[in-house]
Amino acid sequence: MAGPDGPAELVAHFADAFRADPVAAYRDWFRVQEDLTEREDENTARALADHLWSTLPTLPFETEEAKARFFHNVAVFFGTPGPASDLSRAREAFAVALAHFSQHQETGWRARALHNFATALSNLGQTQAELEESVALFEQALAWRTPERAIARGVSCHNMGIVLRRLAELDPPRSESHLDASATALREAVAIREQHNLAEGHALSLFQLGLTLEALEQIDEARLIFGAAAEQFDRLGKDDSAAIARRRADHAD
Repeated sequence: MAGPDGPAELVAHFADAFRADPVAAYRDWFRVQEDLTEREDENTARALADHLWSTLPTLPFETEEAKARFFHNVAVFFGTPGPASDLSRAREAFAVALAHFSQHQETGWRARALHNFATALSNLGQTQAELEESVALFEQALAWRTPERAIARGVSCHNMGIVLRRLAELDPPRSESHLDASATALREAVAIREQHNLAEGHALSLFQLGLTLEALEQIDEARLIFGAAAEQFDRLGKDDSAAIARRRADHAD
């Protein structure tokens, strides 16, 4: 669909598709966005994103639940780095989703929305306040993502460890406490992912833990952790990632 069609044709196509069935149209729209990103067609990607944003208030949904899930998915798109990323739009869309998912239920949708909102702030936030908000949202998600929901908890711990390390850079007076909290979160992510045989996630959490330990100037342990990450990436056949981890182990100081 994205091949020979220009921006105007794609916008017109999706205008009709979203009016007919927003949920089905979004799946196709998102695939087109992925293709546009691969082809580095930023203008078309932004044109499609701008059009979708302008038409959101008019889209029909069968239920409030369907609307909330749709707005959540749109929020994740705008909160992910890319040619059409926009934190203010992500914030507005997450607010719609969270207004509906106002309480934790076994579906986990509120925790999912909190986690993804926190991740958007971690990815795109530039201020101390935005990163502090991200940490607070991760903590809310973790209140539901308990050890009994270990795999989801591991994802939130991993991402919170990363944003805490970023926060340490923007908040020098409390840098060490942020880094200590980052290490604690990442150690839990490492343990969960190892216990559940999530090999790639385990390697990624090890690498992020190494970065935090390096920032804490715990160099000997950082080298060991980077080395363990490199070995795990080797087993996964991820040679480039293994080489990066090994270089960090060799040059940590």
